[in-house]
Amino acid sequence: MIDIFEVAGGMCAPINPHITGTIKGSTGSVTNDDGSVTPQYTTVSVEMEVQAVSSQDLQQIENINQQADMRSVYVRGAVRALNRPLQIGGDILTFYSSDWLVTQQLEEWGDGEWSKVLVTRQMTTTS
Repeated sequence: MIDIFEVAGGMCAPINPHITGTIKGSTGSVTNDDGSVTPQYTTVSVEMEVQAVSSQDLQQIENINQQADMRSVYVRGAVRALNRPLQIGGDILTFYSSDWLVTQQLEEWGDGEWSKVLVTRQMTTTS
């Protein structure tokens, strides 16, 4: 079987090389004694290609008024945006020293072979 992610990545590498980051894959949540909910994640190192959001991607997400720092990311494996009815997703990618919430899955190839997702940079607070 041909590894399309590897083939495409090899062709793009001279211009936009893959980077290594982490994915915090959502594993559900825990309801605390006070009624608040704490999300649970499992963390895995992943190879990804990060790109600016294209006009085609913006059309796919209905030309939203972009007020946030967004990127499209190709990543090996299945990555999920939040889907409340199915109770899945809410995955977070970490790269460029920031957490990026997966806000929409744009493409998925094979049986979770690789995904293209839209991510939005999350605000970080410092004490």
